[in-house]
Amino acid sequence: MTKNRKLANAIRKWLLDHDMWQDVTIYFDGKAYGTRDPENGKFYYNDRSHLVEYDADPSFYFDYVNPDNVSMSFEGPVCHMLYYGEYPRLKKSFDKIFESFGIYYEFGDHWNFTCYEKGE
Repeated sequence: MTKNRKLANAIRKWLLDHDMWQDVTIYFDGKAYGTRDPENGKFYYNDRSHLVEYDADPSFYFDYVNPDNVSMSFEGPVCHMLYYGEYPRLKKSFDKIFESFGIYYEFGDHWNFTCYEKGE
């Protein structure tokens, strides 16, 4: 399992654990985990049993992205946490995921970020 997939799994698990797996897509290694299944159009919010994984290139969706790294798009509670100061305790916990991987995230647009290794 690649480091990118491990990070993507850790982010998804954290979001599920905190009922924030809503309107989120995590891009890694030419793949994506999402809350919306592109094959049937259904949304799977906070659903651990339904992992939506498909081929995806974040460069198709974002102007500011490094497709070799983990990227994430978000709306709803994650956006409120990252931009509007809601859920400050949860944000600290969320940021610890990235710290544990030696990574930080940098916003591209209001609704997405890309991860980079510290010192990159």
